[in-house]
Amino acid sequence: MVDAGPQFKPRKISDAEFRRSNVFVAWSGKVGRQVQLIGPNQYDAWLLIEFGPDVAWLCERPPIYIELLPLEGKRRPLHFWVRQRSGKQFGVVLYDVALARDKACPLDLLKRSIEASKLKCEIWQAADIRSRTTYVRNLKELQPFVAMEQSSDEQLATSLVAHLERVKTASWSELMTLFASRFEGVVNMEIARLIHAGRVTANLGDHALASNTVLSLP
Repeated sequence: MVDAGPQFKPRKISDAEFRRSNVFVAWSGKVGRQVQLIGPNQYDAWLLIEFGPDVAWLCERPPIYIELLPLEGKRRPLHFWVRQRSGKQFGVVLYDVALARDKACPLDLLKRSIEASKLKCEIWQAADIRSRTTYVRNLKELQPFVAMEQSSDEQLATSLVAHLERVKTASWSELMTLFASRFEGVVNMEIARLIHAGRVTANLGDHALASNTVLSLP
């Protein structure tokens, strides 16, 4: 059992890897620091974790490896370590058959190696992440609001939640109209942060983020 916490530090990206890679830098509200993600697959996977309502903490590129059996000396780094609010912890390994590295590592071999490691790990295939394109695209729209330096307006957040408690569901535009006295950017920010915190849910997988996006309480 790996007991991960704030003492976990991401593996450093070497200068050579940084130069040859497409590195995304983003602010993570879950860990209160910037994260560095190598390539679009890792960035999209991070968004799914970052906005996971059950996720309390995460670490990208954790210092944990899976020994690939029976390939002596070969090992596979984990892409993420996740701790949920329930206390459950697990690693995430991304797998993309379009990449040369993954072509050389059959999925069955990776599964057997994880089982032998006794680590709790999930394999996230790139095709599965791509199948959630609409949802991930909407998370990309929400992320800048979460990352804003402006402090949250707790009074507004409380009012938004209280309204949803009364009406059960409301569209994004309805909330914007109701709280029209506030600066539009602040209302958008608070809604995005409530979704990020798991205090409000939205039908983000149905269509592109719009005025008719439906909001409700979990």
